[in-house]
Amino acid sequence: MTEEHTPHADLERALTRLVRRAFLPTAGARTRAEAGVDLERAAYSTLVRISALEGARLSEIAAGMGLEVSTVSRHVKRLVTDGYVEVAADPDDARARRYSPTPAGRAALARVRDARRVRLAELLHDWDDAELHDLARKLDRVVDALEAEEGA
Repeated sequence: MTEEHTPHADLERALTRLVRRAFLPTAGARTRAEAGVDLERAAYSTLVRISALEGARLSEIAAGMGLEVSTVSRHVKRLVTDGYVEVAADPDDARARRYSPTPAGRAALARVRDARRVRLAELLHDWDDAELHDLARKLDRVVDALEAEEGA
């Protein structure tokens, strides 16, 4: 079978490789370890979403992650126990709770972000600033198109 080399085929292959790497079970583990953040990938992803949705209900966090509430609930419980997330009563509904990162949770996210940036600098050390900015701009355009299609 001859491999197709159209722009869209090349882009699909490159994105498939990138996404496949991103979803390996070990993806991000090195960066989290270097940052001193002892969280499994799912719990870390939950903390990222809680930070983005500051003060959200569990159902909102789950919807934002595309997961069931019961799945997210387990991760949130661990994050609360470990001191990364705090719980507050919902002023609009006494039965509901709202979740926000604690200072320790925010610090963990910052350490992982900083470690990720160091790792990217190491991996792409031979790229100049213009190439890096161009890649970031183009990836943002791809994500914007995906979000527009999904109505995000």
